[in-house]
Amino acid sequence: MRWSRREQRIFSCLADTLLAPQAPLPAVDETDAVQAFGEWLSRFSLPAQLGLRATLVTIELAPRLKGRPWHSLSPAERLSAIEQIERLGPQAASMVAALRAAAGSSYYGDPRVASLLGYKAPGER
Repeated sequence: MRWSRREQRIFSCLADTLLAPQAPLPAVDETDAVQAFGEWLSRFSLPAQLGLRATLVTIELAPRLKGRPWHSLSPAERLSAIEQIERLGPQAASMVAALRAAAGSSYYGDPRVASLLGYKAPGER
């Protein structure tokens, strides 16, 4: 199942918020993190894909109750919104933890990011 540009934008913003990369690391949009997450997501069962996609859209829409979509909030406001979601209960906190892990794997798995952090693939050692 192909995911939409909207979902890609939400994930990119989520990864940027949760990981907050700083120079010399590249911004999430300058890596293959969004593509890697999409490829990872495509390996899930359809119900699991739909659940994760629904979670991303929920994160985007929830702040609209306050007047703006999540991606348009400042980084501090986005992080605050995520922290509010985590406080909703153990299931919500687990979902945020899973998304944080997926974002980290997708971002830090980018060859350029890994190289900047000093990682050398087994064939390069």
